Amino acid sequence: MPLSADCPNGRSQLLMFPRRELLQKIASAALLFFVPRSRSGFESPKKYPAPKFCIGNKVADHWTDEFNQDFIEYGEVLGICWHPYEQAWAYLISWTSGEMPDSSYPCFDEHLTVGGDLRLVSHD
Repeated sequence: MPLSADCPNGRSQLLMFPRRELLQKIASAALLFFVPRSRSGFESPKKYPAPKFCIGNKVADHWTDEFNQDFIEYGEVLGICWHPYEQAWAYLISWTSGEMPDSSYPCFDEHLTVGGDLRLVSHD
């Protein structure tokens, strides 16, 4: 069968650009201008106070163990969430150093730390 036999007026379908695809591409390009732009950074809802720390901040935590010994640990904030029972921001922290043996670090214990004893530091 000759190439011109599959289409009227001798045009090949392989060389034609379907109108439906053209309209879809134009519409999808136009929709990009109407989609709201995402904002960089984290914005908390207005009903919550602003968090004290942001993801990536270096923090220190002072805590006392069951034998009344005081410890300081240093880490980096990996996550932030609102703790509904404490009515405060809670943080996921990767502990990088502290007063425990060096073999204990880095440590990510997956426990939320409520921001009561945390403070911002520049220590690594």
